[in-house]
Amino acid sequence: MHWKGLGFTLLFVPAAAMAVAPGNASDTNTTDYTFVGQIGGASGVLIGPDMVLTAKHVGAGNFVLPGIGTFPLVAGSVVNHPSDDLTIFKINTGAVTLTNYAVVNLTELTDGQNFTMVGFGGSGPVRPDGSGYDMNIGAGVRRKATAAYEGNFYLDEPGFKGWSAVAPLRTAGNGMLAGGDSGGGWFVDYNGKASVVGINSWIGTFGTWTDQFGFSTDPDNFAGSGGMYLPKYASWLQQNGVTTVPEPGTMIALGLGAAAMLRRRKRAA
Repeated sequence: MHWKGLGFTLLFVPAAAMAVAPGNASDTNTTDYTFVGQIGGASGVLIGPDMVLTAKHVGAGNFVLPGIGTFPLVAGSVVNHPSDDLTIFKINTGAVTLTNYAVVNLTELTDGQNFTMVGFGGSGPVRPDGSGYDMNIGAGVRRKATAAYEGNFYLDEPGFKGWSAVAPLRTAGNGMLAGGDSGGGWFVDYNGKASVVGINSWIGTFGTWTDQFGFSTDPDNFAGSGGMYLPKYASWLQQNGVTTVPEPGTMIALGLGAAAMLRRRKRAA
């Protein structure tokens, strides 16, 4: 987590999962992550049969799942986090039963762990000189890309507050966020299914780095993507009816087990 305490310039645009190159199967996908939908010009994640999680700066509204349907907002259902960049709302599914949705995962990521970012936004190929990405593909298509987690911090900027996970743009093959995907998700596997650990929120540059979509292996100077880090929001999510994994009882049991192990080690010493 070398970026902690570094100079940080936010480049606030609605974010979109950027693919490695246009035309690849990993760029435009319609057969997986179908629980990631559109809200206006941005994105959201279906986290229950009728519940959507998105970024607060995106707002709530009609939720569009391409090939499935458009589902209107249920009036009075919007729950904004009191300070941070998260919003929950419910949709009216009518006669449609939505069974394919992502569970919210409260397991902490490990440094360097890969995840998949998904959303409806712009994309682009690697630049001819190999220094970064050229963002020249329009938004409006569900895309996915792989990125790597390198820690979290509390971002305190007007309209973009919250515990933020950070994914630096290191090399071709890494995903980056761009215009159109705020409110989309960061996903990892949980028991063979996709689970959401973060919500796309912002992009920015760290240290002296100024190239918004350029690759950097420098631990102190780079462009990075940020997502609201859901393990930091367990209480708020659960208080508002969100199903999470591990279940609260399991998390408590794990905590007691760790405490008991620590006591045994102290006695042994």
